[in-house]
Amino acid sequence: MKFYQTTTEYSCGIDLHTRQMYMCVMDQRGKKLIHTNIRGNDFAYFLEQVKPYRGDLTVVCECTFNWPWLADACADAEIEFVLGHALYLRAIHGGKNKNDRIDSEKLAHLLRSNLIPPAYVYPRERRPVRNLLRRRTSFVWKRAALLSHLSSQVHVVNEEPIGQCQHRVRERWYEKMRPLFDDALMKTAVEADMYMVKEFDKVIDRLERAVHKYTKANRCRDYNLLKTIPGIGPILALTILYETDDINRFASVGNYSSYCRLVKGSVASAGKVTGTRGVKMGNAYLRWAFGHAAVICKRDNPQIKAYAKRLENSHPKQVANAILANKLARSVYFMLKRGKGFDPEVFAKKCA
Repeated sequence: MKFYQTTTEYSCGIDLHTRQMYMCVMDQRGKKLIHTNIRGNDFAYFLEQVKPYRGDLTVVCECTFNWPWLADACADAEIEFVLGHALYLRAIHGGKNKNDRIDSEKLAHLLRSNLIPPAYVYPRERRPVRNLLRRRTSFVWKRAALLSHLSSQVHVVNEEPIGQCQHRVRERWYEKMRPLFDDALMKTAVEADMYMVKEFDKVIDRLERAVHKYTKANRCRDYNLLKTIPGIGPILALTILYETDDINRFASVGNYSSYCRLVKGSVASAGKVTGTRGVKMGNAYLRWAFGHAAVICKRDNPQIKAYAKRLENSHPKQVANAILANKLARSVYFMLKRGKGFDPEVFAKKCA
């Protein structure tokens, strides 16, 4: 766990909510200078309160869903901002009582004591494209649920299942399914699912075009580098690209693998390792992307397939896929660092 090293005289802890934020400003000795609630998240009032300390102030807030506006407002006001890692903070500060006033004070104490585990403040200019890609993923999952429900309805009427098609020719699948349902109400329900799937197809296509257009104009080199890896197509490449953002923010390849949820932490006491922890610490989207890439790449490339076979001979299949996913993540780290494409022969040689 890494900690933010503050360089300012004054520390401000903010317990942020949707309609209010509780703030606590203290100096390096721990003396509380301001401790108040701000209704309506009025940032102009906040600036007025911290005016005497604004030139030498750092603000910290826990990583909640609505942190971006506060980070952007602090950046515009030229105030240092730190985003606290919510999962790590939960392990650091605790107590019998918990409320907004106590939380803001604890955040300020942790900041002045250099005990804030920082989370990554995703750059403002690239945040919308990452959010757009995440919305696309959410819609794909919802569409998959509808398609699964449609497929299950065939079994309800005791008919043979019909294989699904890609969405560009999905109408053929619908035409084969419609005659299987005689009941008018059931047919209406099936048509409703079909309609919603069509609408999701349109929305997902529109989002993909928008993300590709942005990528072509801004991140074309890195995007094309990622697509040189067998098994990584456009969507996986975009996910890895925008969830990783700047590869230089990771000091080592191990840090990147950990962020991708591809390595576990250990629990040790008295020199003995007693277990593992931290399986869900990191980026879930990157874990998903590299997990899928590991399954597809061994199908597409004979050299990687041979390496995957050796792994499966000595490990359970799930563990073997995780190892391969970790190797791919390490390759991506060095590819983005050096600006070089994927070389299957080098990959297979290093994994031998």
